[in-house]
Amino acid sequence: MMMSDSAAANRNQSSRPETLLTVVIPNFNQMDFLPRAVASILEGETREIEIIIVDDGSTDDSEAMLAFLEALNPRITVIRCKTNQGAPAALNRGLAAARSRYVSFLGADDFVTPNLYMPLVRALDNKPAAALACSQIAIVGSDGSLRGIRPITPPSFRTEYLDPQTICRRIESTDHWICSTTAVYRTDLLRVAGGFDVTLGVFHDIIVERILAFQHGFVYVPGVRAVFRVAASTLSGSTLLDQNENTRQLEIARERLSTSIVGQLAPDYPDLFARRLRFSAARLQLVWNGRNADPNVIVKVAGGTDTDIKALAAIHQTIGFGTMGRILALGWLTFRLRPFSPFYLMVHSLRNRFTLILNRRRITDWIRRMDDARREMITAAGTGASPVPAGARDEHADLRGF
Repeated sequence: MMMSDSAAANRNQSSRPETLLTVVIPNFNQMDFLPRAVASILEGETREIEIIIVDDGSTDDSEAMLAFLEALNPRITVIRCKTNQGAPAALNRGLAAARSRYVSFLGADDFVTPNLYMPLVRALDNKPAAALACSQIAIVGSDGSLRGIRPITPPSFRTEYLDPQTICRRIESTDHWICSTTAVYRTDLLRVAGGFDVTLGVFHDIIVERILAFQHGFVYVPGVRAVFRVAASTLSGSTLLDQNENTRQLEIARERLSTSIVGQLAPDYPDLFARRLRFSAARLQLVWNGRNADPNVIVKVAGGTDTDIKALAAIHQTIGFGTMGRILALGWLTFRLRPFSPFYLMVHSLRNRFTLILNRRRITDWIRRMDDARREMITAAGTGASPVPAGARDEHADLRGF
């Protein structure tokens, strides 16, 4: 029976026991990827996790998969929204329904490794002042190929609690430390912060993460513990590639930071944040549009000048935006925008490359295993086969290598 969002919230609050961690998965027309996200959680280190899937008015064939997942494991709850209201609203519905000390949010097309949640939960238990904990992610393209490791410039080489004062110092040289796919929050503090601001669009998560970090601090735990899919069709990809929408949302985000505790503790940071995000948007224009990238659009997204247009146009006209042309264009934009300390950028880029080499086999094996689980679930849901007995995946999870 289809459950409305309000009815589901009431049932969630009254009938589900409290647990250690809630993982909220917003879903909108992602039936091909959703079972992979769920499987990756169920094969983790602990059963003290509830999964709340918030279906945000999907118009594909998600319902069959949602029903299958509900029957798969008693720890899975589905909230069905009649109309699509966007990712931030879906996340807030899941946050409101969570009955746990900690909460995390996973994109339906992303997935985690078995050792993500417990190390971060333990880190938060050990540092009661911290609002959240996070780790590293592997980036994969729409074709499944490994693209790199994030964050590009992590705040530390070891597990470390960063208090607000430390954050204010280090953020002058590096940034984008908190990968939302891995972030585990204290549920009460995220609720006090107001959850996810629906007016911030694609920046809804990174703004509240910064506000919480500047107010309470956070714990960084090194290690590749999740896989994040990038594609031009995703919410983040489509927004960053849309020059007008990106500029509009970025200005709202900058203003939100300026009027928060972030602007009080680090008055210069909101403008630096905007400059760094403009650089990221310009980089994506080059990476995803490749040889067809338009120098004028790139510079407009970056907030550059006529000098930048002339420089990028010269590169485009002489050697094009192939591999070498993109490297030169990115070098120019880095020189002009100075998003990060060149020294930190060089050191961490080399370290991330080394990390990717060391972990490539482990990550690709896990991707293959989760893709197999995804195909099995899609087949079973489509044929009406009985789900795997609840908890069976937990009992047979092979955590070696993680």
